[in-house]
Amino acid sequence: MYLHGTVHRITLLVLLGLGLLGCLLIISHLARENRLLPVVIATYPTANEVGISINPRLTLTFNKSMLSESISPSTIVLRDDRNQIVPSTVTYEPSTRIATLSPSTALLSGSTYNATVLGGPSGTKDTRGHPLETDRAWKFTTGIPVSAPPEVGPGGPILLISSQQNGFSQYYAEILRNEGFNEFTVIDISQLDAAMLKKYDVTLLGELPLTDRQAHILSEWAHQGGNLIAMRPADNFAATFEETTKTDATTQQPPLHDAYLAIDSKASAGRGLTKEPIQFHGSADRYRPCKGTSLATLYIDSLTATPFSAVCQMKFGSGNVILFSYDLARSVVYTRQGNPRWADGERDGLPPIRSDDLFYGASASDPQPDWVAPDRIAIPQADMQQRLLANIITLINSSKKPLPHFWYLPRGLKAAIVMTGDDHGHGGTVSRFRSYFNKSPPNCSVENWECIRGTSNVFVGSINKSEAALFASQGFEIGLHVYTGCADWSTKTIRNLDGTIATHVDRAFADALYTRQLAAFAERYPGVPAPVSNRIDCVTWGDYDTQPQIELAHGIRLDTNYYYWPPKWVRNRPGLFTGSGMPMRFARQDGTLIDVYQAATQMTDESNQTYPYTVDTLLSNALGDSEYYAVLTVNMHNDQPDSPGANAIIKSSLARHIPIITAAQLLKWLDGRNASSFQNLTWSDGQLGFTIAVGTGGSGLQALLPMTSGAGNLVSLTLDGVEIKRETRTIAGLTYSAFLAAPGKFVATYQPAAK
Repeated sequence: MYLHGTVHRITLLVLLGLGLLGCLLIISHLARENRLLPVVIATYPTANEVGISINPRLTLTFNKSMLSESISPSTIVLRDDRNQIVPSTVTYEPSTRIATLSPSTALLSGSTYNATVLGGPSGTKDTRGHPLETDRAWKFTTGIPVSAPPEVGPGGPILLISSQQNGFSQYYAEILRNEGFNEFTVIDISQLDAAMLKKYDVTLLGELPLTDRQAHILSEWAHQGGNLIAMRPADNFAATFEETTKTDATTQQPPLHDAYLAIDSKASAGRGLTKEPIQFHGSADRYRPCKGTSLATLYIDSLTATPFSAVCQMKFGSGNVILFSYDLARSVVYTRQGNPRWADGERDGLPPIRSDDLFYGASASDPQPDWVAPDRIAIPQADMQQRLLANIITLINSSKKPLPHFWYLPRGLKAAIVMTGDDHGHGGTVSRFRSYFNKSPPNCSVENWECIRGTSNVFVGSINKSEAALFASQGFEIGLHVYTGCADWSTKTIRNLDGTIATHVDRAFADALYTRQLAAFAERYPGVPAPVSNRIDCVTWGDYDTQPQIELAHGIRLDTNYYYWPPKWVRNRPGLFTGSGMPMRFARQDGTLIDVYQAATQMTDESNQTYPYTVDTLLSNALGDSEYYAVLTVNMHNDQPDSPGANAIIKSSLARHIPIITAAQLLKWLDGRNASSFQNLTWSDGQLGFTIAVGTGGSGLQALLPMTSGAGNLVSLTLDGVEIKRETRTIAGLTYSAFLAAPGKFVATYQPAAK
């Protein structure tokens, strides 16, 4: 008993001692906190950031609670490039320790601004009166808004020749932008003349009929040193370069339709691209064997090669000529958007008519091969062909001048996850978004894609207006889930110009439905921005191109309705079922551009895909040697508060440092990147000079410069005379110097290698 009591007394003394020690530690910590001077630990925009909106809300996050009275327009100041103060309001939220500066009027686009938080006795102070030790100053540059339709170029040394007669010839503007060559001019073939051609280094000619005069102008320009890329040239023009579809005087070789091509991995332009034969869609002429270097060979199927070239490069006088035997733009559109001949058919046997019916081969009434071959589903076949074109442009112009281009995603990212979820009124959005918020890193930047964010496409009423407004303010996206009752769209029959009969979605009916439901959304959610992205209930599609046109009319510019489903088609095969991982604009059935981006949904929770297997495979393909770069859109339904699939995707993405963003964030980036351009390009004595105009939303824009040119190797890259930070990257077999876009004058110096 005595021993037992002694143990109790010793235990009590130990506990008392530990409690005293804990109190001392707490007191010491509080004292240290009180002595700690306040500092700004995060800002938006960050230092030297570009592409900022002209209506920004500048935010500053402090390390400790601040004295509200010390935070005002006199202690947090914004100045323009003339050092004039920009009138602004300043607020402070104690719960988050964030100060916000809002300019009273819009800023000027393409201008640099300086922000300063004052320190010292008259500056900002914490709640105990400790001042910021010194001023904190940084600058940022506002972006350039989109100033022209997407089929118009920003100007530069690349010339695109298109025609109203073939809308697909206009789609090359989108292909050039996707590959980052935002230094091109677009003209109609009717504007062509010899004097104008002399201003350009590279001419890209769409699939167009040419008059003898036009053919002569182009061939003479190439012969005198121009670089000409021609898409499926007609016999009268191809014959100029000793190419023809006749193998002898009497035999006409018929075109190949919806076949294959194999890129030559031994050629410089194809060295880093897939070695497997890949599909093209449309028609390809079988010209006589290439007189120069064949960069790709036509295949009848995935195994059977032909003696005919798909892409032929040859010297022509002092210039270079590259002939594509097929129309690359038509192939890209058809591969991404599906078979136009299946546009109004129910093929998978699961009504209504959805986007997958454009790809689904095994129709009970019309069995055909799948539009994108299952054994090629992992390969971004359309992207590989666009990348081949980009390599060709880079290589053929290296003797004239190195051409810079932009990278696909911010800060050199090779992949991104667009996290979306449909909510059919079950209300799981609130719990799901809270979990994403809590899993995000502390003090993360939504603008820089550091936070986990998602889109919820909701039936009106799935979330209350105050919660919706709160989530919107935190960078989440609340969008409308257009309700169709899983019924086919109302249709009407029309006669095409060629006399054929076609069934199309009744635009007036669809427009009225969008109008009603968007009005109800706006009324219920006044604190939420109008929807800019869309997924329709049951992904009801109906035809080839009506939905994106209606979306555009209602301000919706990113579509996620291309959907990897049903399970019997997917068969748990991770892949890029549209042959592309790139979000690009839709085209009408005639090939003309629609200013709405297609972001295919490759991962769903209703296609019997397994996770993390699916996401791990796709991300490994994007980050690994395959270089299948991709923006991967997800639909993990927000009907339930938790999603094992979403959790697995988040875990895998975070492990690989892949951002998880909303559809609206992706749209903002795409607009910013595509509005950006290279300007004022000069080339003299091995020095390339240029400036970069960054579009609004293009934060983190990265540019690429070829490491080699006709003048030698890149030895220096300066911005306003100061050497800048850059990294060497090999992409699709070519080596580049990568660097962040910034305002100012870039000068790249190339010199011959030392002997």
